[in-house]
Amino acid sequence: MITENIPQLEPVFDCGDSRGRVLICDDDPLLRELLTLILQKNGFETLDTGRGEECLRYAASERISAVLLDIDLPDASGLDICEEISDAQSTQQLPIIMLSGMEQRDLVRSARRRGARFFLQKPCDPAAIIALLERALDESSSW
Repeated sequence: MITENIPQLEPVFDCGDSRGRVLICDDDPLLRELLTLILQKNGFETLDTGRGEECLRYAASERISAVLLDIDLPDASGLDICEEISDAQSTQQLPIIMLSGMEQRDLVRSARRRGARFFLQKPCDPAAIIALLERALDESSSW
């Protein structure tokens, strides 16, 4: 199981209360599991899916604090999903952190134009994920 491969992760936050609920949308089930473990170890609740349409449904119907969103999904473009979440009145305040292993020119700018707050290149450092997530949540709480 994947948990055996991450023995060094230590919580940077230790509290009984949740720091928020993060929606993880990535087509790789092992990466979703790893992200879930990292986030939960750092005090976040998680909800995950591998499909863009389900991501949109969860974003609109569940209490979500932020979204970690892959660009390459089997049923949709993560950029399109990002734009839909950012454009919808009920979800436009959700901070979105895009994740991608793709190295296309102008991908970061395109993600930002579509509504992403931050962009991380895969593979991602767990500390970077937590730091950007905390920053995104801090920024969105000041709105």
